[in-house]
Amino acid sequence: MQEPTVSRALGAGFRAVVGEPWVAVVGMGVTLFRGALALPGTAFVVAVSWLAAQRALERGGGPGAALSAVLALWESPRFRAIAIGLWLVGILLWGALRVAWVAGAVPLVAWHLAGSRGEEPVFAQGAAWRFHRVLPAAVVALLLDLVGRAMVLAAALGVLAVGSRAQGSASPGAAALVAALALAVSAALAASLSAVGDVAVARAAIAGEGVGRAVGEGARAFLARPAAFLVAVLAVWLATGLATGSVQGALSALGSVARHGPPALQFLPQMLLAVLAALLAAGAELWRLSAVGVLALSRQSGREARWMSFRSESLGMRPPSQ
Repeated sequence: MQEPTVSRALGAGFRAVVGEPWVAVVGMGVTLFRGALALPGTAFVVAVSWLAAQRALERGGGPGAALSAVLALWESPRFRAIAIGLWLVGILLWGALRVAWVAGAVPLVAWHLAGSRGEEPVFAQGAAWRFHRVLPAAVVALLLDLVGRAMVLAAALGVLAVGSRAQGSASPGAAALVAALALAVSAALAASLSAVGDVAVARAAIAGEGVGRAVGEGARAFLARPAAFLVAVLAVWLATGLATGSVQGALSALGSVARHGPPALQFLPQMLLAVLAALLAAGAELWRLSAVGVLALSRQSGREARWMSFRSESLGMRPPSQ
């Protein structure tokens, strides 16, 4: 059995996501809910700062005294601890909701990838019973992504440091070549680490693997076909960027028309852009995870036969079982 090509994996993943459009809508809601979870921390900072400024003004001080009172409040360790704690709680709650959404949505998409064979997964069951599998893999994926970003930042800082010393040297071309190679290698390694994290999350959500097996097998699958995984992730990223740009252009034209109408209509394009951007981001994440899942799990072996139909062919992956 031949391994699936990148085009087949992308095509199968896109059709599977389109087959369950409501899960992308749920993901859009999770993305938009992030702002609501940040409201407690923002409300605390604004309310306490307003009270401090108001008390300073009541004592007879001017705007300078109010500003000094607010700055003194922000320097308080207790105020900063509460504000940072509320912010971290919001971020952690949003991360938990995102992981629960992935744990419930990806098995549904994988069921479509498997040609609707077997019992159809239930979103609530996947979110409840696969959460403990997906959460550690998501944490590892986040750490790998942060390591990759740190590598790119370190390479950029190194290039700046070397470039400042290479100015006026006898071989500026060689220094520029080394700097370009360093940036290219760091970017490739960062993309590779991010792809390995995506594969681990996909394996944990689809196959229900533990974090150790998901990361280990995911790294092994990536090393077997690194170009395929990177091209698939890049293709999803480019398609999402083009779609977002098209939507933004259309809504910008709508905004130019709304400027001649009532002031309330001027907020409509921004609201639509935020909603559609969140919807595209959720759909793109499902598409990316399903595509790398096809590439990573299509040729897995085991006691149970694994099937994933693609038209009249087979991609060799079993449907997810709850």
